[in-house]
Amino acid sequence: MQELEIDWPFWIKRLRSEFDKVILARGWAYFNEGAVRDVQVEGTSIIKARADGTSRYKVALDLKSFSRSSCTCPYGYNCKHMAAVLFQVAKQMGYDPEELRLGKMKVEQLPLDMPSKTKQANKLPEPTDSCEKWLTYFHKQYGNAKIYNAFSLEEVCLRAWRELNKLADTWEPTIRGLYDVQVALYVIKLCDTMAGSKAITYDFYQNTNYYVKRVLRHAREQLEATLHVLDVSRAYKQYGGHVKDLSAYLADICENGSGLYLYDWLDLYKLLWSQLFQDEDMLALETTRLRQLLADSEASQQAHQVATLGSIHLDISRSEDENAWERADNGKFEIEPDYWFDYLNGFVFESQWDRLLTWLRWLKPEMAWNERVYANEFLHYWRLAAEQRDVEKEQREVMISLLPTSYDNYAKFLLSKGEYQEWADLCLLLGLTTEHIDTAQLKLVEKTNVRFLLPIYHHAIEAFIQRKNRPDYIQAIKLLKKLAAAYKKLKLTSRFEAYLGQIVKQYAKYRAFTEELRKGNLIP
Repeated sequence: MQELEIDWPFWIKRLRSEFDKVILARGWAYFNEGAVRDVQVEGTSIIKARADGTSRYKVALDLKSFSRSSCTCPYGYNCKHMAAVLFQVAKQMGYDPEELRLGKMKVEQLPLDMPSKTKQANKLPEPTDSCEKWLTYFHKQYGNAKIYNAFSLEEVCLRAWRELNKLADTWEPTIRGLYDVQVALYVIKLCDTMAGSKAITYDFYQNTNYYVKRVLRHAREQLEATLHVLDVSRAYKQYGGHVKDLSAYLADICENGSGLYLYDWLDLYKLLWSQLFQDEDMLALETTRLRQLLADSEASQQAHQVATLGSIHLDISRSEDENAWERADNGKFEIEPDYWFDYLNGFVFESQWDRLLTWLRWLKPEMAWNERVYANEFLHYWRLAAEQRDVEKEQREVMISLLPTSYDNYAKFLLSKGEYQEWADLCLLLGLTTEHIDTAQLKLVEKTNVRFLLPIYHHAIEAFIQRKNRPDYIQAIKLLKKLAAAYKKLKLTSRFEAYLGQIVKQYAKYRAFTEELRKGNLIP
């Protein structure tokens, strides 16, 4: 919008009068919801944009001859979409859109040497500015942002990220990277603040939480992308003050952000203290700060949790695992096993197999209480460790200890070792019928030695009959035919005939079952 010419007093006095109060109020709401998109300027006076409402509308404004302005919405004449575009353009040009809404300038905020009829745009962020100055600008732009529904939360946050991020497009890469980190953290805090206004409403639990998670996921992706290319060593040398300010800003988010997203804040903490804040002096200062916070009896419960988990993270980063375990065991709150899985992934990525094993052994008691939720992931790490170290016996014991939850893992393990009898015994021990057993596993055992399937077939047939309904009788007949084929393959047909005779006699009173036996040509 560099070519656009704005006479701000004219906008406040003349353009505002083109809209009635109701339309202005609706336009203001649309603007705050982030409905205006794709603003473009032609020459010095033509503005084109898109406004999202019940449909997607095209707005064209002619600042020199406003009567020629238009919108494709049904209202047709000086509508709320046109007003929203004016508010958006004013904001992007550095003016206060609220002055346009109210119809008067905030003269008391103007510098003494500035004529009262004009207003300068807010000073844009510069690469030489401190983080504090950047944040001052951010707050002026979005500090009063409000959301009117759950959907607009994401819209406002992503708009803030786009508009603030592009201001540093021409900056040197290192300071640009630190600026991008500050923008991402600011958007996260902005999101938390705006979501807090909805926290006591039913809408929050149904909708807002979903959009908060989307914003946080986007912010994390942006942080990861920024950190991937950032020259951290150069950042410390040239912009050490900025790095320290970012760590303080992150600490504030973790300790004072909504407790609903505590583990999201901690994920950010782990990410930044693993990939950005790596200076030994900073690590020492952070360790001291966390210890002081833990010793502070007046600190909030959330602050204590953050300090505990933050200290654990620093312990792990220094390979002081026993200290981390002690903090976890002595902590005043429960830490779910999945919290540790990120660290286990790191050990796998770095091929630290012995370290992975020590952590898996430490986690075993915790899994006894949480097997239903976390067993599959826990056993996944055991499988990876067993591929690199001779711990097959221990791996087997862990799977047995987690039965029946670990059935799928243990069954695959037994088959991979060719232990078909043990596999069959496991299925019978758990009372599984053929409908519960993986078809591929049944086919594999049948191909290898069908003898192992005989007791499973017998058990399943009895189970189907006992349910006393025709669909299950039909399943029993199918299995009887499979059983007949199996005994024939083993040259033991006489045993099948004896078993069939016993079944016919035992369930003679089950008329529907007898009918299905005849339909299946198993009896005359």
